[in-house]
Amino acid sequence: MVTYALLGATGATGSSILRHLLHESPDSLRVQILVRSKVKLLQAFPDLQTTRSPQVHVTQGTSTDPDALSECLRNASIAFMCVAQNGSPIGTTLCQDSARAIISALQQQQQSEGASYQPCTIVQLRSASMNPALAAQVPVFVHRIVTFCLFANYADIKQACQYYSEAQKQGTLEYILVDPPTLHDANGMQRTGYRLISTEPQATVLSYADLGAAMCEIAHRQSEFHGRAVGVTATGRVHQTWGVLLRHLLEGGSARLREKIAKETVVVGVVCAFLVVLAYLM
Repeated sequence: MVTYALLGATGATGSSILRHLLHESPDSLRVQILVRSKVKLLQAFPDLQTTRSPQVHVTQGTSTDPDALSECLRNASIAFMCVAQNGSPIGTTLCQDSARAIISALQQQQQSEGASYQPCTIVQLRSASMNPALAAQVPVFVHRIVTFCLFANYADIKQACQYYSEAQKQGTLEYILVDPPTLHDANGMQRTGYRLISTEPQATVLSYADLGAAMCEIAHRQSEFHGRAVGVTATGRVHQTWGVLLRHLLEGGSARLREKIAKETVVVGVVCAFLVVLAYLM
């Protein structure tokens, strides 16, 4: 039996993956879900407790809880890493903290299983803005605005990916990075079509429903993509919900601007203090 782990099943990405697996799962699939709130999950998926295909096991806990992670990742060949937070708060470390905890749990499995250990493949959601070939398709000023506003979030993901790369070299895991464009229609369930790409032209928008299907396809074809970044582009019409995205950009940009102003104020203050002391000594 194939086992998939799903971390963060109540968010837009995790929900779209779970919805796809429940309707179009491979034969003999077991899905092990880690969520902070089982009640919230069952509210979104009320039939989950009676589902028999695929088999579903739910663990309640955080993405940094060693015991919960160990239970969720046990025997998993794929782990969808969908733990995230809205916006881009300065200093956020959720993604990298989760990555360290995941690696630690897998290292314990690796030590206990010895030569029989089979590395789990982490399917990590990233962004086309972090993929040089895909980001180059976007006007430079747009790319700069987005990376400025989402700086903290991107820095967190970048560090997490670095941890996965180091763990791969130790044989602890494999990883695949998934790079979609802007994501829309979080509550939509209708897929309109997508295609996996590397450097080909990418549409600027993609629905969450198609992202979920794309990530499941990537998991099914995991051996083709180990250690690589995979882009996703829409092939059909997407219901666009820019309001949510613009709000996140505004919140992230405001926080980033405040941080830069605060740093510059400190520098100016230090320089002024130095000049005062220097003038006094002279």
